[in-house]
Amino acid sequence: MRIIFKNKDLATLYTTPLEELKGKQKFAPEIIKQFRKKVLILINAQSTAELRQFAGLNFEKLKGDLQEYYSIRLNQQFRLLLQMNEIVEDEIVIEEIIISEISKHYE
Repeated sequence: MRIIFKNKDLATLYTTPLEELKGKQKFAPEIIKQFRKKVLILINAQSTAELRQFAGLNFEKLKGDLQEYYSIRLNQQFRLLLQMNEIVEDEIVIEEIIISEISKHYE
C-alpha cells in the first residue's frame, strides 16, 4: 500500500515531534498521538482487507455526502477520513490511501 497525505499540514503533524510543533495546534496532543498511531497501522498494512480485521479501527465506508471516503476512529469524537485508489504499475495493482483530514465525527 502507498500512503499519501492530502495536505502539508497533515504530513507535518505526522512527521514533526510533538514538542517541536509550533504555535497553538488545532488538535489536542492526545488526538495527534492517536493520529500518528493510526497512520503507522496504515503504513504497515498490506491491504485494505487487513484494515478490516482491526476491530478497534472501526474502518468503514462512509455514506451520504461523504460517500467517496472511508474512515477510521481516532477516539470517540474524532475520525481520520481516507480516500482509496487503485493504481496499476507494471501490471501490479497498488492500493493507495490518501489521508484527507481529521474530522469531528458528528460535525
